[in-house]
Amino acid sequence: MPRKVAVPVRKLIPARFAPLFIDWTFKIVFGKPAGIPLLIALLNDFLRKVLPTPIKEIKFIPTELLGVAPNSKKVIFDILCEDGSKSTYLLEMQNAKLENADDRLRLYIARIQSENIDRGNRDYALPGSFFIGILNHKRDNGKYFFTEEGWVNLQTKKLASNKEFKIFVELPKFNKKASECKTFRDKIVFLLKNLHILEERPDNFSEKIFDRIFSVSEICKLNRDELKAYRYSMRYVDERKLAIDCAVKDAVKDSTIAVTRQVKRQRNREIARAMLADGLDPAFIARYIKLPLSQINRLR
Repeated sequence: MPRKVAVPVRKLIPARFAPLFIDWTFKIVFGKPAGIPLLIALLNDFLRKVLPTPIKEIKFIPTELLGVAPNSKKVIFDILCEDGSKSTYLLEMQNAKLENADDRLRLYIARIQSENIDRGNRDYALPGSFFIGILNHKRDNGKYFFTEEGWVNLQTKKLASNKEFKIFVELPKFNKKASECKTFRDKIVFLLKNLHILEERPDNFSEKIFDRIFSVSEICKLNRDELKAYRYSMRYVDERKLAIDCAVKDAVKDSTIAVTRQVKRQRNREIARAMLADGLDPAFIARYIKLPLSQINRLR
């Protein structure tokens, strides 16, 4: 009787931490009062080129803006806050690429400015408006994962205003390993992209500012309501990804069918030209090539 040999099977290890890029984790980590120190650290680091002084205090403001007319569409943001000078900071996590995303953003910033300006002020002294978009997709084909955009004087090449500034962080373009992350910026972006695949907290992520991320995202410590919200958020991301993948496959399939038909029509036209050159009757050609007689006559 042949001897039985045990075959090693790789043990499947369930995720320890919830993804930081899903709606539930993102808002729990950054959008609650206990997350304000981490949010301030992120804002000060990402916006350090335009902030006149570091942010010390912020408060959350409503993330739902109603339309200016009864039938207007309302807008709901992820995280919206303001500092003592009424400058607003919008932090958004985007897991899918949106059509006309830049135009949408311009509209959102205008809505925020309009909502928060003092109605009795006639000198148009608008507070600052700052946007930070964490993108779980590539915005363009550039190589930089961290992009800063603002009003620039084309002659001097200098920033013309520090009151409106946009940051785009493209997670797919960030490729550093945990051990290679030295700065706060590198570490927070690494966690935004990779928290869910970590089995333990990296040794070089020991700073107290990151404690909240690892504590609230640990799945085994979630209560019943938190676990339900986490699973719902995960299902939404999974279903959206499946819908996008399906749409891409359908588009490729439709494109392939269209190209095949175009190639077939072109081949039939070439055959028809050859038959005409041999002196065959156009009606005879149309019958066998399956092309309208009018098209055959135009090939003569």
